[in-house]
Amino acid sequence: MATLALLLSGLGLFFIGVRSLSANLVPLVGRRGRAAFSRALRGPLSVALSGTVAGIVTQSSTAVSWIIVSFVRGGVLPAGPALGAPNWANVGTALLPLIVAIDTSTAAGVVIGLGGFITYFKLARGDRMRHVVEAALGAGLLLFGMHLVSIAVGPIRDELMHNPWWDVALEHPLLLALIGFGFSVAAQSSSVAAAVAVAAVGGGLLDLGSALPLVAGANAAGMLNNALMVPGETMAGRAIFAIQVVQKGAGSLLLAALSVAVAVFPGVFDGVLPADGDTRAQIAVIFLLAQIGGAFIAALAQGATCRLLERMLPASAAETLAQPAFLLRESLSDPAAALDLTVRELARLADRLPMMLDKVREEADTTTPAPATLRVAGVALAGSVKAYLAALLDGQMSRRQVSVALLLDDAAMNVSALHEALGEFAEVAGPAQALPTARRLIEALHALLGAVAEHGESLGADDPEMVLSLLGHRDQVMEALRHRLSEQHALTPMQQDALFRMTILFERIVWLARQLVNSLTQAYRA
Repeated sequence: MATLALLLSGLGLFFIGVRSLSANLVPLVGRRGRAAFSRALRGPLSVALSGTVAGIVTQSSTAVSWIIVSFVRGGVLPAGPALGAPNWANVGTALLPLIVAIDTSTAAGVVIGLGGFITYFKLARGDRMRHVVEAALGAGLLLFGMHLVSIAVGPIRDELMHNPWWDVALEHPLLLALIGFGFSVAAQSSSVAAAVAVAAVGGGLLDLGSALPLVAGANAAGMLNNALMVPGETMAGRAIFAIQVVQKGAGSLLLAALSVAVAVFPGVFDGVLPADGDTRAQIAVIFLLAQIGGAFIAALAQGATCRLLERMLPASAAETLAQPAFLLRESLSDPAAALDLTVRELARLADRLPMMLDKVREEADTTTPAPATLRVAGVALAGSVKAYLAALLDGQMSRRQVSVALLLDDAAMNVSALHEALGEFAEVAGPAQALPTARRLIEALHALLGAVAEHGESLGADDPEMVLSLLGHRDQVMEALRHRLSEQHALTPMQQDALFRMTILFERIVWLARQLVNSLTQAYRA
């Protein structure tokens, strides 16, 4: 029981350390670092180097994937070579088993001790210093956790050596691969599983021949983890995760081939790999080389992978509508032009607001996309606008331009919330659509949103007074309507509930529309 507790505590410290390290290194890089990262993703070599560094910093290829997806959606990066950066991030994360292979338990203990003193006595001043201390603590915890695991492996090894089930597992590489696969799926990281395998080798539980199938299985699990992300993503996201499926698949095949080579020729790597005689280092180096090999193969197959995806999973209507029309990455170097383009993109979004009610009006427009489609596309496009503005704020801007960018960011947030609220309004209007009260609410809201769309077409230049007067507070009117509805016994409970929710959403939509008109007007005046 004590050995199991020691093993669990070591794994727990390791997992906490990995999360703490990545969570605190990312803020240390900062927005300027992310801007430099986006500028570096221009050619194959710079993508490979930048992706590897990003993987070292974040210790998560998934985190790098989301960064690249947000850059592409916001028009900061083209959907070209940059899509391969998360592929190379897997090489950066593969350095973790190599670090674990080095006995750093003494250094880890010193770092944990110093970090504890600094934290307790509150010696870290400022957010940056706090992130440095917590990142160091995370590194110390993960290394000390692996030290505890290696200590626990000794007694476990002694017990398993007399267990016939373990003898069966060691004689069946496929079973070892399945164990590695399951651990990697649970940990959501093949590098973490490889690091644990390195610790098991250090404790004598595994040798090179038995560790290789386990690491190969752990790496193959990365294919599943990435493949599950493909269907629910946009085209750029699908390409990014599909490329990593290829990378993990190629790396797993290389590891499987090496496993067979070691099984057939036991001394094949003697004198070939560095640190001859240190099996832990050999496993870590082999895992790293497999990631590099897989990354090269995936990079060569990137074009074919993207073309295959376009044929098998073409862009949906929502994804097409979510594509920016005005956000040009080339304009980020010219803040005035970029701000003007952002206003035009927001006006394009505002123009869609009345369309979200076309399907539930008395005379429905069959040519208009469904409200749910417009809702998803609108929220995604508003997110692209916010990402574009964030990239713009990373550059050199005047104080007035910064204030305009912040106003437009607020407008993007409001137009996103409007799409959410209107999508819900169209959804709840269904059961009550045939009622006169519901039809009047829908038509009134459609007319108000039409005025908002016209104001957006002027890019905020028109006098907003008339629009704002139309968007006056409807609290008392809606409250009186709800009171009358509560006294109408002819309505079914479903219809009454739908009408009540429509009145509440009506108030919210009107309030958000006022905020949007104010933000666009202030941005124009600034």
